[in-house]
Amino acid sequence: MGRDLLRIAVLGTIVGCGGGGSDDTTTSSGSGGTSGPIADTEGSAATSGDPSGPVTETAGSGSVGESTDTTDTADTADTADTTGTTDTGGPVAPTCPPTGPADVGVVDPDALVDSERIVVSQSGTVIENVHVHGDIEIVDGATDITIRNFKITTDGYWGIFVRDGSGIVIEDGEIDGLDQIDDAIRGAGYTARRLHIHDIGGDAFKADGDNLLECNYITAIGQAPGAHGDGVQMMGDGDITIAGNNFDLTSGELTACIFPFGQDPVSGPVWAEGNRLTGGAYIVYCHENLHMSDNVFGDDYAYGPVTDACGTWTGNVWESSGEPIEN
Repeated sequence: MGRDLLRIAVLGTIVGCGGGGSDDTTTSSGSGGTSGPIADTEGSAATSGDPSGPVTETAGSGSVGESTDTTDTADTADTADTTGTTDTGGPVAPTCPPTGPADVGVVDPDALVDSERIVVSQSGTVIENVHVHGDIEIVDGATDITIRNFKITTDGYWGIFVRDGSGIVIEDGEIDGLDQIDDAIRGAGYTARRLHIHDIGGDAFKADGDNLLECNYITAIGQAPGAHGDGVQMMGDGDITIAGNNFDLTSGELTACIFPFGQDPVSGPVWAEGNRLTGGAYIVYCHENLHMSDNVFGDDYAYGPVTDACGTWTGNVWESSGEPIEN
């Protein structure tokens, strides 16, 4: 069934609110050899800046451009789009895991229009074709939100924060954290696909539960002094799938590509399947709720590919030799 979708235009100002840091407990000072893990309970990055400032506010403003769209946003959330076409006009399947930035990110750079930070409180909102100089924040239980063909450039606390919302689809975009922000994306109830995430002060993803992370290229995280960068850190509930991503973490102050711990371990199942993983103190910190299958491990790490025991471990191999990795 069709529904009216709210499409974003720039208007108005409101005051935003601040953010928090990471809860990692172990860190590496880079991808080379170090003297050993360092206990830490503080934030992942010392951020400068504040998400306060001019924003686009989507809550029921008549001056925001509205259009009728026959695409049901529930269908949008459930369907993985493809990018580009073949010579015969058919869709091109994305390369997953991506080999680099060229495989993911903004699909139509010429369509991007500059925007201030955006706060979304109205369900059914579509944000597209924008270069946001600041962050995007989802509030007030907004549902069925789509963010696509976008770029975010910010040195605040995060790129996208699902503070209170669900059914969030974030696809075909780029987040540049200017070596400052704590998290590229954080929260529960979001899907992130075909994103280029880079130059992040702390973590790429904070995943609080009901998350799908697929076909993203992540590099240059943990760039802020004292950071404990993770490709993805699980902060609460499970039901998280991490599939077909390239965590290419060869610089920065890093903990892991996959880190299933906040103040407590993730409480539900996490499936990591078909990813390329390289970088960290250990590349993966295992836990009984983490299930690893058919992942390829690179050679960048401080102490080893994996620590502790995962719930299941099958088909995980070294990139350089194809030999199996034991857990």
